[in-house]
Amino acid sequence: MKYSLLMATAAASVLAMSLGGAQAADLTYEPAPVIVAPAAFNWTGFYAGVHAGYAWGSEDDNQSVFFPNVITPADSFDADGFLGGVHAGYNWQMDQFVFGVEGDIDYADISGDQSYSYLGGDVTGNLSFRSDWQGSARLRAGYAFDNFLIYATGGIAFASGKLSSYGFDVNNGAFGSDDSNTHVGWTIGAGAEYAFSPNWIARAEVRYSDFDNQTYNLYEGSVDAGWDQTAVTVGLSYKF
Repeated sequence: MKYSLLMATAAASVLAMSLGGAQAADLTYEPAPVIVAPAAFNWTGFYAGVHAGYAWGSEDDNQSVFFPNVITPADSFDADGFLGGVHAGYNWQMDQFVFGVEGDIDYADISGDQSYSYLGGDVTGNLSFRSDWQGSARLRAGYAFDNFLIYATGGIAFASGKLSSYGFDVNNGAFGSDDSNTHVGWTIGAGAEYAFSPNWIARAEVRYSDFDNQTYNLYEGSVDAGWDQTAVTVGLSYKF
């Protein structure tokens, strides 16, 4: 009797261990998924895009030196208007520092004018200025916070200019004259860019430009004129 009970207990133990081993063999180990952090945005590469904005500034000239007895001079007046165009450049990124070169060319509608009165009122008229296109070639240097970039920029600026003088001279009657030139100067500014996809980048920029004097041959003489402006633009670029 005791022998039979002992044998039954041993058989039950062997069966239990067999069932437990079979169930353990059915269990499989699943490793935890590896979470890969997204790669930081890299600013290195060529890009091109479009931009548009508004510019305002002041024209300065020496028209009044040709007339004595000045009543109302036109030696300085405001000039402002729309500008917009295309830009292209290349960036190099080292750690979080970004360096680059960029050029742009713009259609411009910058204009301004001032009425004048000289020779005690014997010569009266209007002096007007207009710029139809502008461009620049610049260096850029900035600091990247992943896909957000702040930068400074500066370089050479160039633009068209047209100076016109129309009026009435009591000794010679009505007159009108104009002349055109290309101005070369310098520009400096700052901006920010945000890459909202691997290829598309939005931007905002403010730049100050100073366009050196050029000589315009008008009715009253060889007038030296130049201007400065501040431009604020927004744009969109595609990174290749």
